[in-house]
Amino acid sequence: MDSSYLLSTINPVIGLLLTLTFFLIWKRHPEKLHILNWALGFAAGSLGFGFEFFHFFIANFRFENGVNTLLPLSILFSVRGLCLRYRGHSPDSTLLVLVTVTTAIAFGMSSEHHYAHIRGMVISCGVAVMLILAMQAMTRARTWNRIDLCIFLALLSLTVLLPLRPLASFLIEGAADIGTLEVTSFWVVSLKIAGLYAWVAFAILFLLRIAADLLAELHEEMVTDSLSGILNRRGFFETAGTVIREASPKLPVSLLLLDIDHFKKVNDTYGHQVGDEVIRGVAGVMLENSPETAVIGRLGGEEFAILIPNTSRRSAFAFAEALRLNLEAQTHPEIHADHPVTVSIGLAEGTGGPLDELVRDADVALYKAKNGGRNQVAAVGGEAFRGHAMRTPRRLVRALR
Repeated sequence: MDSSYLLSTINPVIGLLLTLTFFLIWKRHPEKLHILNWALGFAAGSLGFGFEFFHFFIANFRFENGVNTLLPLSILFSVRGLCLRYRGHSPDSTLLVLVTVTTAIAFGMSSEHHYAHIRGMVISCGVAVMLILAMQAMTRARTWNRIDLCIFLALLSLTVLLPLRPLASFLIEGAADIGTLEVTSFWVVSLKIAGLYAWVAFAILFLLRIAADLLAELHEEMVTDSLSGILNRRGFFETAGTVIREASPKLPVSLLLLDIDHFKKVNDTYGHQVGDEVIRGVAGVMLENSPETAVIGRLGGEEFAILIPNTSRRSAFAFAEALRLNLEAQTHPEIHADHPVTVSIGLAEGTGGPLDELVRDADVALYKAKNGGRNQVAAVGGEAFRGHAMRTPRRLVRALR
């Protein structure tokens, strides 16, 4: 058994191991189709390079035929996975046309001239166009980090390397005849090295991307309230702590603590399932009416919080009163219209002090609102606006409904 026989197994075996790795990850997370596409990409590449190994047993399995047929397919699946990951959809029609036309032109030209560099240049250019589509999809992603930058640079380097390889081979060895290619030629060796570089680089980067995504999802689950879909207590304090550090007397923040009035009575009268619907409805109104920069969370039970950056107490008071009216006007099919679900709101302004102090002040204001009769907004050091004195007339509330 000579060395060429052993060397021919390196790329197929590595590709097979990577295929199994990504496929097993996808089995654990079947909703992530981009991982399945990456697994299929490594599988197609492994089979393409495996033609050289199979050639020792079956003469019709020629190395160049396997590589030129299956490597574009490998790139197609890899690019499709990137598009799904960064854009949520893939230009499948464009990718299929590129693979079909590129392969047809390459085999048509090589059948007449028998020059490997002609086929290689055509396929390399087609693959480069697919890689450009992947880079274009990445540039439209909302967020980037160092992993994404490394993937983009790896795509860019491969886009440049692929067309240069057949050109360098032509300059070094001249026109390579398809029927007389040697396994030790620059053409074959450079192709194997390029394939190995792409596999190792993208395997590491894809695995890092998958790990980072899974960790981010795990963290999101840890800081998100499963019932309402907004931040839970931990997530709120984690995010709000970052926001409040940027507050100052010139750029204050305002904290609203909301408590659903008589929520225990809702649960006792209508059941916990209706109570859960009320919590989801309140969270939905908060999300719909709050500024995009606001930090919104459920602190537990029927208590919620909204932290609004760059907002004074006066502006926050107006917002809180409007939010209270919107919540009072909200309908709940299971609850009689004569018993609207209302909230009491406590408000405090922060100028850069500790978050715990701001929460304590808002809690004092919330206690004041509850003692004042509920369904009202109260602020520390300010007057409380009673719901029955300041709210919209009931006939107008019903009209709003």
